[in-house]
Amino acid sequence: MQTERTLVIVGVGLIGGSVAAAARKAMPELRIVGIGRSPQRLQAAVDQGLLDAWHLQAAVGQWSDDAFGLVCLPVDQITAAAKQLLQAGCSTVTDAGSVKEPICSLLQNEARFVGSHPIAGSEQSGFEHACADLFRQRVCVVCGDPNQSPSTARTAAFWRQLGMVVRFMNPAEHDRVLARTSHLPHMLASVAAACVSDSELEFTGTGFRDTTRIAAGSAEIWSSILLQNRAGCLNAIAAAGDLLDQFRQAIETGNSQRLTEIWNTAATRRRRLDQTQT
Repeated sequence: MQTERTLVIVGVGLIGGSVAAAARKAMPELRIVGIGRSPQRLQAAVDQGLLDAWHLQAAVGQWSDDAFGLVCLPVDQITAAAKQLLQAGCSTVTDAGSVKEPICSLLQNEARFVGSHPIAGSEQSGFEHACADLFRQRVCVVCGDPNQSPSTARTAAFWRQLGMVVRFMNPAEHDRVLARTSHLPHMLASVAAACVSDSELEFTGTGFRDTTRIAAGSAEIWSSILLQNRAGCLNAIAAAGDLLDQFRQAIETGNSQRLTEIWNTAATRRRRLDQTQT
């Protein structure tokens, strides 16, 4: 397994900061460079021990030729940032975006770019909430064939060093699956939260809080994700709408048997998830 010497992170927020913290823990000798817009924020990340150095933009000569680059920006900004890292001399560049097909399509001629998605996160934002164990035993999707591409193999090895379980998928399949496992839950949480008025909040319990926790995430980030994965999200919304119609019809007709069937199917799947993570 390759031990990285230099890691360049564009976007030192929750994910970028957590990658820095995890990489620092796994590879103590690693030099970590941050790229961002705010000198004050970047210096604060240095002071916190996440970064060794920072720059406001990527340029040739800022790091060694074998540097590994990672883009942790909203998905509509990833392509441009990845190109800048490649032009600045990073020998392999990947990203942490929740949508893959548009990005991988635009960068398909860049052999040194590999799309990836560490499936981990929080409703929090900012490197202040960085967690070195955020990625441990979580799944990371890597797009490509490690047997055909050294950059793909290197990217997979990097995420494994952070404690992740790597799965290889093509970009289109990733976007179809994540629309249902990630993007739809965030939309449904937002819908549930929006259905309650301010005057009704005091009557909410743990069920409401658990269900809507992720609705507190960044609107900017999630608008970008949903629009970049338009087809996948529309398909997931249609599937959810069909199930809601089944609930509605069963309630309208007083069909308790059908309500029980729908509920138990979902409950069994949810319990299976708990069993796989124990």
